[in-house]
This record gives sequence, structure tokens and C-alpha cells, in this order.
Amino acid sequence: MTGLTTAVLKRACRIFLDRAYPEGRDTIPPPKCRFLDLDPDQPLELLLTLPLCQPLPRREGGLRGYALRLGCAGHPHLKMQIVEHEGVGCVFSVDTHDGFCPSSSGPDAERWRELQAANRRLKEEIERAWEEAGLVTFNELLRRELAQKA
Repeated sequence: MTGLTTAVLKRACRIFLDRAYPEGRDTIPPPKCRFLDLDPDQPLELLLTLPLCQPLPRREGGLRGYALRLGCAGHPHLKMQIVEHEGVGCVFSVDTHDGFCPSSSGPDAERWRELQAANRRLKEEIERAWEEAGLVTFNELLRRELAQKA
């Protein structure tokens, strides 16, 4: 992937994990905690492996990116996605992985809506922090495209 280095991955993971687990390092599950302090000299191929890292294939074949199952304090299924975008390189996003919608009258409906709202706020916070750190997000790409059309 163009532009993805261990140093870039380290910066993105630290931002993600610091916000996803606000109670600190001790609350990050051990397999996920290794992404907090990556050695910039470590080969990327050793980091982007199962079970925490899932390759994202292109429909026409090949690799379009990766999803890292880093979770958060309130939802273990939150993912950090890195995909390649032509002309840009790596684009980062948070996949809240909470699109399932239970019956609006079910016993868990209100709790699920609360979880989705919390995940949406966390996604916005992480992606804003990535942009401030110079990492490209999909929202930034959209803003660029809108600015070009204006």
C-alpha cells in the first residue's frame, strides 16, 4: 500500500487506542495493546496478520486495504480501516461495526441506539485527531472533492 509504513501505522494506532480506551494502557486487551508501541523498524508484513488484522480484498482481485480489530472500551468490534485510494495513498477510517438494527420495540433497542451514538462520537473524535496528525480520512477526501468542484 502506497504510503503505509510502520511509523504511519504506529501513529494511527496510538491515536485510535488512546481514544478508544480512555482509561489507559491497562484497559487495552493484550493482543491489541501491541499496536500501541510499534517499533518503527518492524516490518509491516509481521503486523498486518490475522487474527487482529483482516485483509480487505478488491472485487476485481488484489488488496485494497486492511481492517484492524482494535475495539474500544465499550464495543470490542470497532475497527480501524486503512484503504488505498488512487492518487492519495492511505486513507484511514473507523468502522463502528454496529449497523445491525434490532427491532425498535425490542428490549435491547434503546441500549443499542446508545451504543451506536457513542460509537459515532468516538469515530468522529478519532478521525478528527487523525486529520490533525496529518493522516488522510474519507471525510477529508470528501472536503477536497467538494472544494475542487466549488
